[in-house]
Amino acid sequence: MRYPIGALLLVLILALGVSAIAYAEQGGGWTPATPDAVADSTASLHNPGFDNHDWYEFNERYGNYVVGSWLPDDDNNIGNTIPESIRQDWRLWFMNGYSLIEIDPEQVYQQNDDAGVQVRTYDWSESAHQIGGVYQIVHNTIPCLTYRFQMYAESYPEQKYWDAVLKVGIDQVGWDLVPEHRPAVHEFPSTMVWGAAHDYKFPNYGLLTVEAEALNDKITVFTYADAPGGRYHRVLWDTGSLAEITSDQLQLVDDPDNPPTATLSAGVTAGSTSAVFTWNTTTGALGQVYYRLVRSNAEVTPPSGTFTHTAYLPYIASSPNPWQVTSLAKTTAHSVSVTGLSPNSVYEYFVASRGVSNGVCVTWVSSKAEFTTTQ
Repeated sequence: MRYPIGALLLVLILALGVSAIAYAEQGGGWTPATPDAVADSTASLHNPGFDNHDWYEFNERYGNYVVGSWLPDDDNNIGNTIPESIRQDWRLWFMNGYSLIEIDPEQVYQQNDDAGVQVRTYDWSESAHQIGGVYQIVHNTIPCLTYRFQMYAESYPEQKYWDAVLKVGIDQVGWDLVPEHRPAVHEFPSTMVWGAAHDYKFPNYGLLTVEAEALNDKITVFTYADAPGGRYHRVLWDTGSLAEITSDQLQLVDDPDNPPTATLSAGVTAGSTSAVFTWNTTTGALGQVYYRLVRSNAEVTPPSGTFTHTAYLPYIASSPNPWQVTSLAKTTAHSVSVTGLSPNSVYEYFVASRGVSNGVCVTWVSSKAEFTTTQ
């Protein structure tokens, strides 16, 4: 029988005369911008591979739980110095009414590098059932941008052929289990988005994926396992990742020739080759400016001399110049500068923002208007 890795580590630490707590704390004519335009997001998954050699015992930090569950800590949280309001450690959750789960480091069957996470129940009974996993609150997300969360997982039913449901999810507003019912989940909120479920079995890890639009400046990522068989059925997790998926979000207005009904007010201050556009939104929102050249007012110098012939040429109507769009920015007081304009020329423009209203992401635009650059 294989002993839990967490127990072996604890025995070793005690033998060295170091407390468990000390171990936990140390150890179409429209030219869109490119996806690289969004660069102001600092949202990131901390300790995504569980390999920073820093594990903490859940009950010692958060209480309200049995001893023996060790989880990956936040990066550089030695001494437990990161405030909980911004901490991104991994925490456990289990579905209320099902078996309590135990979480330990997994150093034998990890998917990559040094360690993975092993989840199973405290109950040795084959009738026991685990529904649970780990989660992390991710800060500094940009509302109304889409994020992709991924993690590898495998089901390991020892000497049995039980099936498991494995999936990952994103809560769009950063829902936490604190303080009402940590770590038991009674019901997930409506802002929870789950990816497709799979049953990847030992010895092969499989990749689980979910994508969701952030509705707040934080989101929460979850792993989920529904596995029967009690302690005989282990679920292994390793190598997570979080990425900002911006390609769909860059096109705040799909058809600039026919934008939605105007709901914003915007102003512009123009120079000879540049212009500054300003507008406000009630909350933090994405912002873009759409503009195009209408006509040039530059004077044409007529040729000198005497003309003896009259020529009649057909009138050819030129097609509108293509819309240009600025890169995305997030703020409440929007100020966007545009350079490279032609002097003494008329431009058409409108602005667009996308933000959260009544719990959903919506796009607001201003009326189309014109401005003239100076001579």
